[in-house]
Amino acid sequence: MKFVSGAALALRSMTRRGLRTGLMMVGVCVGIGSLTLLNAVGEASRKETMKRFKNMIGTFDTIIIRPGSGKTRGMVSLTNVPGTLKFEDATAIETSIPGVKQVARLQNGFDIDIKYRDHADSTAIFGVSPNWFELRGDEAAKGSLFTEQQNRDLTRVAVLGAAVESRLFAGEDAIGKTIRIGDVPFQVQGLLMSRGAGPGGASLDDLILIPVSTASKRLFNRDYLTMMIVQLKDAGAAEENMETIRKLLRERHRQAGSALDDFTMTSPKAITAQVTKMSSTLAKTLKGVAVLAMLLGGIVIMALMLIGVSERRKEIGVRRSVGASRGDVLWQFTMEAMLVSCAGGAVGVLAALAGLTIVARAAGLPLQLNSNVVLVSLGLSFVIGLLSGIYPAWKAARLDPIAALRG
Repeated sequence: MKFVSGAALALRSMTRRGLRTGLMMVGVCVGIGSLTLLNAVGEASRKETMKRFKNMIGTFDTIIIRPGSGKTRGMVSLTNVPGTLKFEDATAIETSIPGVKQVARLQNGFDIDIKYRDHADSTAIFGVSPNWFELRGDEAAKGSLFTEQQNRDLTRVAVLGAAVESRLFAGEDAIGKTIRIGDVPFQVQGLLMSRGAGPGGASLDDLILIPVSTASKRLFNRDYLTMMIVQLKDAGAAEENMETIRKLLRERHRQAGSALDDFTMTSPKAITAQVTKMSSTLAKTLKGVAVLAMLLGGIVIMALMLIGVSERRKEIGVRRSVGASRGDVLWQFTMEAMLVSCAGGAVGVLAALAGLTIVARAAGLPLQLNSNVVLVSLGLSFVIGLLSGIYPAWKAARLDPIAALRG
């Protein structure tokens, strides 16, 4: 009963002083709303980044090897890498290192002219080994992917990305049609399932895949690779296998002990861990700002409650004179602070929900509010209200009723 009467008095007081109540709520509302929104957006961004990395890389139990010492700028292609990584290197890694499951080979060029009848365009051409599809999880939306036999036979077949197919054929069935890549005719054998965008936002569908042997000997006329993707049997042994591969390549390339590697090895797992770490650091900083806003909101509540105690001396004196105890006054003022803070927290959560809807539509992220985050946010607002209300409530309870009535 004491709880109900105290809450009723606190609500009545808050209603009578609407402007002050609103000002006390603002700080907590901003803090709770920011914390809830940032947490949801941060988690959604992390998941989207990981999804895009997965779309681009395919699997995380791999090691990516590129020619050169890591000074190549932009996307690697046959025009900007040295010819140090050979087809024979890939075969040696695949056959002589027990921890390696398979090696995918890649030769690629960008802005290569393509043509179908009177439709001309340019796109990225990727010459890949057939196991590339398995590593990346690529599937044919229509037609079929090329095989190892077609790769060995230097067959001129192509698998089109969704973006290229829509631009070049404009609704016409592409399967079986002949296109020209550079000035070489290729038959369209399949269409890739759409993969969307990569981590940088670039389309992963604006490309054409052809057999790597065909690319090497019938299109690009180059005997070196732009990339190898080494899939491991045990993802946990990545560091050990990287060192073994490094020693093998240095030996095959006859590099002196003091010479820099003429190749670069990276692990997708390490890259994603670094991205996640950076995102986590930013998220922690932003959450720190939100918590600071909540603390400032608590200070505002305390300051305005203290002013309210001075202004409500007669009200306190009347309550004490008709039988209210110090505990009753203490409870009323503490309840006011907690209700104001909790109301601010609830409004903040509702504002975060509205913000999430806007962000989801603008950024195209599948945002959803975690119920645990909501509960933690409301719990924080309750704690802030309790802590910021204790001192003003104690001062109100300590007032002498006679002096309060005279004042």
